[in-house]
Amino acid sequence: MSDLDSSFRVCPECSNGNEAVIKYGFFKRGTGHVPRIQRYFCKSCKLAFSAQTGGLTYRERKPHLTQAVLRAVMESVSQRGCARLLGCRPITVARKIVRLGVRADFHLKARTAKDIANGAEKLVIFDDMETFEHSKCKPISITLAVAASTRQIISVAASVMPAKGLLSDISKNRYGPRKDHRSQALKRVLEEVKRLCPHLARLKSDMWAKYKTVVKSVFGGTVVHERHKSRRGCVVGQGELKKGGYDPLFVLNHSCAMFRDRIKRLSRRTWCTTKKIGYLRHLLAIYAWWHNHLVGGTKRPVQMD
Repeated sequence: MSDLDSSFRVCPECSNGNEAVIKYGFFKRGTGHVPRIQRYFCKSCKLAFSAQTGGLTYRERKPHLTQAVLRAVMESVSQRGCARLLGCRPITVARKIVRLGVRADFHLKARTAKDIANGAEKLVIFDDMETFEHSKCKPISITLAVAASTRQIISVAASVMPAKGLLSDISKNRYGPRKDHRSQALKRVLEEVKRLCPHLARLKSDMWAKYKTVVKSVFGGTVVHERHKSRRGCVVGQGELKKGGYDPLFVLNHSCAMFRDRIKRLSRRTWCTTKKIGYLRHLLAIYAWWHNHLVGGTKRPVQMD
């Protein structure tokens, strides 16, 4: 619900409409672009509420900064950089990211099959990319599923994974054994794909051994799973785009490159890193929502309600 919607006449408690809800005066808000907020009263359950109840900026002290924070963090600005740019404290930006992430996740989960290629999507590409929290000894896997025809992000999930290669022993000595939740994250992503793409016929991925097992557990034998060998990344595209020739996973790799470019903490060479995986999940949800609006051809500045 938008803060500007003064015609909101449904009680959030008992869901009664115009018959039971009456106007109940106004209240003034010191900041923001709406000087007066309409209040309402429900004669059925005796609840007083306002046009702002349930809105993105509900009970915020600085509601005028919320959309500015959204646009800044989606244009590769770090949280501290965003705070310097807007003249507020970093904790203000962090709290707004949490609120925006919860709302973005709500919007993503509220989608129906009609929202993905009008319910006719038949090819989905999925894969993982890696980042880390606090240290390279504590890697994180980001599982991503993209609709091939529209490039919409269907689902994204972040999960912990153990360190690999030369960092494996160092990670165990410093932080102890690290669990591997990649299969569980992939299963959640594919279940969302199954819900939003009822006419799915094909899946594409690389040749990681566990993909085949998880795909079979979710879809059985109803879809064709095509696996393609990974190739060396090229210099541009944050290392996600592949060097030379035809790339059968190009739609997904291009989306992964956009994630790394737009979310500051995902850039491969940066001082800005994830400290807690929960905040990374919020940013992934925000960008998935943002990305879907961009590829959908939105001409006006994107604003979350």
